[in-house]
Amino acid sequence: MRAKLSDRYYTHEEALAKLGMTKGRFQYWIRTGRVKKITPPNSKQGVYLKKEIDDLASEMLAFMIGEENEGTKFMKATVDDIQEEYDLATFMFGNAVHDIPTRYAWLEKNPDIDFIVRDQGRLVGFINILPVKHDTIMHFMRGEIRGWNIPAEDVLPFAPGSRMECIIMGMATTPEADITKRAYYGRRLIVGLMRFIHELAEKNIVITKFYATSVTPTGIAILHNAGFKTIGQLGKRTAFELDTMNSDEPIAVQYRELLNEHSGHTNGRDTEAEKQSYNTLQL
Repeated sequence: MRAKLSDRYYTHEEALAKLGMTKGRFQYWIRTGRVKKITPPNSKQGVYLKKEIDDLASEMLAFMIGEENEGTKFMKATVDDIQEEYDLATFMFGNAVHDIPTRYAWLEKNPDIDFIVRDQGRLVGFINILPVKHDTIMHFMRGEIRGWNIPAEDVLPFAPGSRMECIIMGMATTPEADITKRAYYGRRLIVGLMRFIHELAEKNIVITKFYATSVTPTGIAILHNAGFKTIGQLGKRTAFELDTMNSDEPIAVQYRELLNEHSGHTNGRDTEAEKQSYNTLQL
C-alpha cells in the first residue's frame, strides 16, 4: 500500500519541497482549497496528489519565468535613482512631493527605505517606507506636518532587535502604461516590499504598525486590498493604518508567523496565512 501511495502521492514534506514555499503559505492553500489534502484510512498524515502538486509547481515556475521575460526588476533604490523617481512623482502628484535634498537626507540616514521597479531599464514605479519616531508619525497622521517636513534626524535605522513604526511615504506607477501593466508594476512593488519586510523579520526587526495616506483611487485601492484600515480623513487625503501585531488580515497574520519562526517573537496568535494575497491585487 505504501509503495502505491508513493507512486501517486507526495508526503507533506515532499509537497512542501516541490512547491518551495513556507509552511504557512502551504497551509493557507490547503485551507482555501487550492491544494487538496487526502488523509488515507487509519492514518493521521495527509498526502497530496503528485499530478496536482507538479502542475502547481509548473504554474509557479512559468509565472516566475514570465516575470523575468517581461524584463522587469524590483530593486532597492540608490542615490543614482532619486532624480528619475522624483520626476515620476512630480509628474503624478505635481509639487506635493518630497524634494530631492529631503530624499537624499532620508536615504543617507537609512539606505533601505526606497524601492523601485524598472522595465527594460526604465523606472516605472517606486515605493518608499519611512521608519520614524512615534511622535513624528502622529504629527504626520494628524495632518500637522507633511512628509517633506520630516527631518532626517527623526528617521530610524533598521537595527537588529528593534521595534518601530513605518509610514508608507509614497507609491506610484507610471501613467504611461495601460491599466493592466500598471497593476503588474504595483504588484511587483508590493510583493518586493513584503519580501524585504520578511527579511527584516529574520533579523528580529519588528514593524509594529504601518501608516499611509492617499488621495488617488489607485493608491486607496492598493491600501484597501493590502488590508489597511481607514482611520480618518486629512483634507482630501484618506488616512490608513495596518496594525501588524493585532490585525486579522492575512498579511499581518503571516507577518506574525514569520516573527515567531525567525526571532522567537510571540503574541498569542497561532493562525496561518500568506502573502499570496498580494499576487491578486486589483487596482
